[in-house]
Amino acid sequence: MGKVKKYDLTLDDEQPFEVYGISSAFADYRLTWELNQMLGIHLEKDQQRFELYLPKLKINHPFSYFTFEDQELLTRFFLIKNKQEQQLLQADRPMIDYFLVLKENYSHEPATLIEQLRTINGIVAVFSFNSQEFDILDYLTS
Repeated sequence: MGKVKKYDLTLDDEQPFEVYGISSAFADYRLTWELNQMLGIHLEKDQQRFELYLPKLKINHPFSYFTFEDQELLTRFFLIKNKQEQQLLQADRPMIDYFLVLKENYSHEPATLIEQLRTINGIVAVFSFNSQEFDILDYLTS
């Protein structure tokens, strides 16, 4: 009988998501419309809200968001307003009005996406962030 071969199965870690900070005076519905037109997607307000514990107030605060899943390209989009009902999702980034999150992005090159976002008249600035800085956004993307 021959020597038995041993194989190790290793799984890649889940692909990190991309996070873009957007500064804009647009209301969420208007920015959603602009993004839908520019990117050819269909963001819709999700009926569910996720709750985040705010230690200063010692309460759970609900946050609403917009979502779209591109079935063909397997990319998931999330748009969430940083400040909702006088509470910040990311208190350390008060100048950011919205976070655009792309999970499993196989459809948009990051540099090109940032350039496209910056061409929208109502957007003042766009920033790219490291996904490891946003552990709370796991609630959205799970």
